[in-house]
Amino acid sequence: MTVRNTQTETVRTEAAPQQGGNTNPGYYKNRAFECVGFAQYLNFNLGNAFKYIWRHKEKGGREDLEKALRYLERQRAGAPKFKKLKHRRYEKMYAGLKDCGFDGGTEAALLAVISAAYYIRDGEDNFAWAAACVEDLLEKMPPEAGRAPHPESPMPPETAGGGI
Repeated sequence: MTVRNTQTETVRTEAAPQQGGNTNPGYYKNRAFECVGFAQYLNFNLGNAFKYIWRHKEKGGREDLEKALRYLERQRAGAPKFKKLKHRRYEKMYAGLKDCGFDGGTEAALLAVISAAYYIRDGEDNFAWAAACVEDLLEKMPPEAGRAPHPESPMPPETAGGGI
């Protein structure tokens, strides 16, 4: 709502309705913690990968897992460096994720993403571990009708090269 006070009148306008529906749907908050409670501490690529893994069973299926894999590959391929998670934050996220009740494969993939944000050291490739977890989830998921199992890029064409 916008309120503008002029000398002679007060004008109120209601905010325009959101396009595209609910901005905080149930599949982001259907666990002991909300997805954003974890993703806010990750960088762009890892946060998006985390989000797509989180919701893949309730919303996008294979497509969400393919997008998660693409974001992990972008991060691994030399995306800008980011500040690693502090030990205390990592432990809270790890414990919170354990309380969310995901199945084993989904939980492993989500834990791999937050581990990649915590264990950033030369010689360790936790992005590969996270990607392997997502690939395992993809292998176990039946292909969607009318969709190729592994399209060249699950991202919209304008973002496939790394940006708009």
